[in-house]
Amino acid sequence: MTSPQTEEWIACVNPELNDTLKWNEPLWAVPNKPRGKPDKIGEQEIIATLVSLEEVLEFKVISVRKISSGDAELKVQKDDNIRRKKSTLEKGFCHKLVN
Repeated sequence: MTSPQTEEWIACVNPELNDTLKWNEPLWAVPNKPRGKPDKIGEQEIIATLVSLEEVLEFKVISVRKISSGDAELKVQKDDNIRRKKSTLEKGFCHKLVN
């Protein structure tokens, strides 16, 4: 991977297998009631490689960083395998790394 200063990212509408993508997603607090709605307590940026292009997309995480202030803990770690709906990427302003 290139250094962050020379990386070029473009908006990604249709991700393809093996693309390196980055997007933002919320960090949620544990609900304080059994049926309560969780509160948004922060935001994280995920950079990951797309490894499966099924109905639910599967990724291998390259890096994750918190982009909000506060003491919210990151929910994802480097090298995790995660699954996300395509709509999640669209909400998080998905970008693709230009090779």
